Amino acid sequence: MGNPLNDLSGSEWLYWTNTIYPTNYPPDPTHRLRKKHGAIKPPELMAEIITFFTKQDELVLDPFAGVGSTLLGAALVGRKGVGIELNLEWIKIFREIQNSFTVGEKGFIQNQKGRKIEGTMIHGDCLQELQKIPTNGIKAVITDPPYGCQHRVGFTQETNFSMYNPGEKKDLGNAESFSEYLEKIANFAQEAYRILAPRRYLVILIGDRYINGEYFPLSIKVAEVIRKTGFMWKGMRIWWNQATQRPLRPYAINKCFVPNITHQNIMIFRKN
Repeated sequence: MGNPLNDLSGSEWLYWTNTIYPTNYPPDPTHRLRKKHGAIKPPELMAEIITFFTKQDELVLDPFAGVGSTLLGAALVGRKGVGIELNLEWIKIFREIQNSFTVGEKGFIQNQKGRKIEGTMIHGDCLQELQKIPTNGIKAVITDPPYGCQHRVGFTQETNFSMYNPGEKKDLGNAESFSEYLEKIANFAQEAYRILAPRRYLVILIGDRYINGEYFPLSIKVAEVIRKTGFMWKGMRIWWNQATQRPLRPYAINKCFVPNITHQNIMIFRKN
């Protein structure tokens, strides 16, 4: 029967099943453009994830595409990438990257002449755009959605949530409550389940939160909602990128324990 999921060897497959996932990817040449988004992921990270959950030339969809890190990852490893993004500013940045950079022979993004960065961005609300996609046609849905709502802490804005669109009601990050946010996640998951090919995967990168003095396991709450739409929760990997680690902040020093949340969770779901 062979390997119906990816092109990896057995040892490569085994290595990727480790639930602890440290990386050390420094900012790539597109970072100066992509950093305006505030929640970018290294294209090399997205390429690794895509390599595990797809074969060469298969189609990857990112319904919360931002400035296109998933699409860049797909371009690095020879997959077809399609993104849906609500904010036209982020789409313009991705298209600027497409016009200014290429993929080199060694599989890295570069300024010199090389292979064109392929990828298609669709401007719109993913909850509406997903309804236009045929059933069972997508090989992988890999995405990094907004991390909940209520992004103000005291009088300040959480700096790592600047990716969402203030005032845009369709943006999940502007939900009035976590109940509303999770309801929209459920709507998204229902469409993701419909469009995915059987036995293929939905992969979500999502961070936990610290709200009103208490740890809020957003990733687990999202997983519970997604399971109810029919997906099987297959596991998670705890990702931490050493190269872009922010300095630790002195939260409540000498008073009480408050964590610096430096990791993100890669949540893996399968359509059965």
